[in-house]
Amino acid sequence: MRHVRCGEEKPNCMQCTKTGRKCDGYSNQSQKELRQKVADPCPAWPTVSPDSRLVLVPGSREERKYIHTFCTQTSPALSGFFTSEIWSRFLPQLSHREPTVRHAVAAVSMMYEQLYHPNASHGDRDGFALEQYTKAIEKFRQQLANPRDADSDSILVTCLLFVCLEMLRSSPSSVLDHIQGGMQILLKQQSAKGRQPKRDPIYQELCQSFHRLSIQLPLFGRPLIPFHVQRETELVPDQIPTFDNIAQARESMTTLMNQGLGLIRPIGIDRITPSEEVNQQQMYEQRVLAQSLYKWNTAFTTMIQKTAKSVGISDPRAPLALQINYFTSIIWILSCLARNETVYDQHFASFEASVAAAEKILALSTQQKKPPTPEIFSLDAEVVPAIYWTAMRCREPNIRRRAIAIISNYPTKEGLWGQGERQYEIAKLVLEIEERPYLHLPVEERIPHDTQRVYEALIFPEKGTYLDPCPVTIMTKPHGQHGPWNTRVECVQPQKLK
Repeated sequence: MRHVRCGEEKPNCMQCTKTGRKCDGYSNQSQKELRQKVADPCPAWPTVSPDSRLVLVPGSREERKYIHTFCTQTSPALSGFFTSEIWSRFLPQLSHREPTVRHAVAAVSMMYEQLYHPNASHGDRDGFALEQYTKAIEKFRQQLANPRDADSDSILVTCLLFVCLEMLRSSPSSVLDHIQGGMQILLKQQSAKGRQPKRDPIYQELCQSFHRLSIQLPLFGRPLIPFHVQRETELVPDQIPTFDNIAQARESMTTLMNQGLGLIRPIGIDRITPSEEVNQQQMYEQRVLAQSLYKWNTAFTTMIQKTAKSVGISDPRAPLALQINYFTSIIWILSCLARNETVYDQHFASFEASVAAAEKILALSTQQKKPPTPEIFSLDAEVVPAIYWTAMRCREPNIRRRAIAIISNYPTKEGLWGQGERQYEIAKLVLEIEERPYLHLPVEERIPHDTQRVYEALIFPEKGTYLDPCPVTIMTKPHGQHGPWNTRVECVQPQKLK
């Protein structure tokens, strides 16, 4: 059967008429109705208000705002020179499902914004940050009282956020308390009977974060907490390690630095207080650590010959930071058993290498394209403490002045060290004291005699914070290394450097 299309003529179509069919045709009214239906717009779907779209994200509007700011701006800045799954992925996800983390993240984001805009009027936002911090602490205590296996990462990351928050508030005593608390949680988890060590990368990165932070404990008068980070591939002491990526090199350096401090700090006390000669065990530990550091450097040098992408280097400053750690550590280990300051004069080449690496970091920091949020704060202290130590121990006049200049120009507030304002003033004071008798000489010849050198320049916080002006206890040995200590107090007034 063949279908014949209607011609649509009015009042009857020709096709229907030819074949003897009856056709009702198309009236003017029906055509008008058809045109009207075509012209009428389709009903619009109901719109959703911007705030209603966020209904699945918990928290108040202000909390959501600062969590968004944290995820898009604060978090990338906090991760520093090294790639971090915690800051870039895990923490933003966790903030949407864990109230403790959500409140802590909002508080950190708020405090970071205040650091970014120090002269802006913050109004009620100070109260908001304190409110969020208080809520986070309350829920954190509830988690500690009723721990669940699923909460282990949440507890550790909250503790890490508390460390970050107190650093932003410039509260060194509270920072150290939270670092110690996090280390105790890790030790408790590690020693739990029958518990298999967790191998997931987030937990391992959390362990590494606290392992790095724990280095600052003995540097600020707290005891070093021995902690063994469990890894799938353990380093064998008698073999040169191999690093597949820069994260492994960093983990290994952190372990060596912690081991080094375990040797150095007790000796440091002996160095200030007269004691018997160094024992054989200390000499053995020194030799083993030095060999381990040499092997680390061999493996590291091999690794950085590969392409940056293949070994996980996303920022060219990352390997430079590890080089600074290496040179500082090897000098300190090789010199720690000596009872005089002239021992450091054997290491001018290593001091030079450390300062050169820091100068490259400083140059790269100024050359980088403007990030979403300026790098004004770093949880890890990558540059300031090592270069400050160089300025105090290296008596080669030009290298020393370069180190002091780096502290003066470094743009980032690093952990407990801030931007190095106090360290800058103390380093200048010590240089002035040591070179005072040699001002008639050209700068390059002003290498002080041991009796003129400052052995220690100590500062002590009052009620958890440092005073301004800051009293500095200067300790020298004007009658030689076997003579009595000469101690005096001088004050420095830290100034904003950048």
